[in-house]
Amino acid sequence: MADGDYIASVDIGSSKVVVLIADRLDDGLLEVVGHAKGVSKGVRRGEIVDVDALVSVIKTVANKAGKSCNSEFDSVIVNISDPNLRVFNLTPNKHVDSDLVKKSDVEALMRTAEAQRFKETEQRISSITHHYILDKDSDTEQGVVVKRPIGEQADMLEASVHIVVAAKQRVKNIERSLGLCGFQAQKLVINSMASSEPYLTPVQKDDGVCLVDVGAGVVDLSVFKQGRIFYSTAIQVGAEQVTKDIENAFNTSFAEAERLKLEHGQAQVKTLERDMLIGFQQNDVADYYLSHESLIEVIEESYKALLLSIKKKIQEEDKNLYRSIKGFVFVGGGVKIEGYADLAFDCLKRRVKVGHVNREVIRLNPNSVSSNENLLAPEYACALGLLLFNDEELGYKEEQLVNKGGIKSAFKNLISSF
Repeated sequence: MADGDYIASVDIGSSKVVVLIADRLDDGLLEVVGHAKGVSKGVRRGEIVDVDALVSVIKTVANKAGKSCNSEFDSVIVNISDPNLRVFNLTPNKHVDSDLVKKSDVEALMRTAEAQRFKETEQRISSITHHYILDKDSDTEQGVVVKRPIGEQADMLEASVHIVVAAKQRVKNIERSLGLCGFQAQKLVINSMASSEPYLTPVQKDDGVCLVDVGAGVVDLSVFKQGRIFYSTAIQVGAEQVTKDIENAFNTSFAEAERLKLEHGQAQVKTLERDMLIGFQQNDVADYYLSHESLIEVIEESYKALLLSIKKKIQEEDKNLYRSIKGFVFVGGGVKIEGYADLAFDCLKRRVKVGHVNREVIRLNPNSVSSNENLLAPEYACALGLLLFNDEELGYKEEQLVNKGGIKSAFKNLISSF
C-alpha cells in the first residue's frame, strides 16, 4: 500500500497505463492525490505479450505518479482482462453451533465456497461475499438478509458468494510485470467489476444493469441484478477496431484514421447537419479529401458491429439474462464520441447512459491534480474503480469484525425499552 493510508492502483490497458494514488479522508471519501499515465507497450487486446516493454512503461508512469504527490508505494491494486474468465455464484450454508454467529462460522462458509474446483490452467482471483441470510426458510426461501452476521442470533447461516477465476498465465504475467517494477499485486480485479464501483448505484444493481467498459483493444462487461454480479466476460475487440475500419476504408495510416475519428467522428449519420469535405493524408497521396458523411457511415457501422457483439455475447450465455437487463452503463475511452448513447439504444433496445462518476465516493485533490486533468472522465473508470473496490472491501472486513450487537439483538432491545 502507499505511504500512510494511501492506496495505489495500476490500470494496464492496450492503449495506456494509468497509475492513481488516493488518500482516505476523515469523511470516508477517497481523494485522488497523485496520478500519471503513459502510452502502453507490450499489451495487445488486454493480454501482456511483451513483459519487458510493459515493465518499462509501468516504471516510468509509477515514478511520475509518486513524484506528483511526493509519495512512494510498493503495493498496488491492478486490473485483469480475460475472455475466458469464469464466474461462480455460490450459496454455502451451515448450522450455527451456538446461539450467536461467530467469526469461525463465517470463515467456514468461505472455505466451503473456495473449495470450488477449477481447471488446472485457472486461478481464483477474487471471492466476494454480497450478503448473508439468517435462518432461511426452506419453503419460502426467505430469511433475514444482513451484511455483517457476526454477533447475530441464528440457527442457520447462508452466504451469497461470487467467485471469479481467470487464466493462470495471465495472472502470472501481471504479477511478474509488477514484481519486476518492485510492486506487489495486493489485489487483482477484472476490469468491468472495478469500473462499476464509481459508476453504478445499489438501485441499478438491484434492478438489473450491464456495465460495459469499452477500451482500445478489449470490451469488458459485467451484468448485475438483485444487488450482485451475475456474469462477467471480455470481448477481444475494442475502439481500435473503429480506427482500423477507417484506416482500411480510406487507405490511410492508423494515426491519421485515429485523428479523423477524434476530430470529426460522430456515432450516427442522421445527426449530421450538413456534409462537407475533410482533408486528410492518404497513404499514396499527400493531400486528399473525403466527405464527412462517408466517414461517419464507416464509424457508425463499426460501432454497430461492436454493440451487437455485446448483445450476442450475453444472449449466448443466457437469453433470460439479457431480458433481465433494464439498462446499460458505458464507460471507457471508446465511448467518447458524439451520439454514442443514442446508437447504443438503437442497437440494444435498452436504456443507455454514458457513466458519470459518483462524486459522493471519490473526488480529486485540487491542490495536486490540475483542473486540466479530467481524471473523472470515462477512460479513467477502471483506475478509479480499483481504488474504490479496495476501499470497500477493506472497510467491510474491519467493520465485520467489530459487529457486537446485530439486527435481531437491536430489535429486541428496542422492544424491551417500551
